[in-house]
Amino acid sequence: MLLCSLLDSPLSLLVLYSEYVMMLRVCLSRQSLNEACAAWQELECLRNRMNQLYHLHYHSLFTTVDLVRLWQACGELDQMTHWMKELDLGKRHGTPFAREREEVACGRILLAQERPALALKRVSPVLQRATAGQRWGHVIEIRLLQALAYQMDHQPTQALSALSEAICLAEPEGAIRCFVDEGAPMEVLFSKLRQGHCSIGLDSNYLDTILAAFTQQSNVHTYQSQRTEYQVLGLKRS
Repeated sequence: MLLCSLLDSPLSLLVLYSEYVMMLRVCLSRQSLNEACAAWQELECLRNRMNQLYHLHYHSLFTTVDLVRLWQACGELDQMTHWMKELDLGKRHGTPFAREREEVACGRILLAQERPALALKRVSPVLQRATAGQRWGHVIEIRLLQALAYQMDHQPTQALSALSEAICLAEPEGAIRCFVDEGAPMEVLFSKLRQGHCSIGLDSNYLDTILAAFTQQSNVHTYQSQRTEYQVLGLKRS
């Protein structure tokens, strides 16, 4: 009985929630979609064991954007679109930061819909608030979304400028994953930055480290795809 009560305590549930959030993000980074979906299902199970106000708070802070990324990776564009419509029609709850995360999630959905101008319009006010609040990790993410939106909207100068600003903020912490997780479009933009004059003033070693991480990630994904293909062929032969 004591063990059960401990497992259902708010602190224990929060620790479990945090662990599955980390697992979800790692699986998304590795493009291990089955494992990512399994992690999300565990988070959904935890929802039934948590105080609903706690769950709404943790979800808005930690998993709103991750859920959209999971839908996108799984090709669930209709689900993403429906979620955004429901969000815009409903009453907003939670903290200002939670609402910022929702807006960033909407920016990602608009990019997936290939509507870069609307994505830029949606995240611009969020950038101002995040910058004023010195939430630099959030600022980096928004700058990267802006870079991708400008690139999609055929505004290369603005795209490289937004990317450069993100790099300047990320370099002191040595952050790499935030760039690599944006995938092939970000790699293309990063290569343009590294090859052009826009990289002047940026740490070349840091840029090369990130580009190498893109290559490594691509090799891992190629290996995983080949392994899956071999497994499927093996099942067919058997």
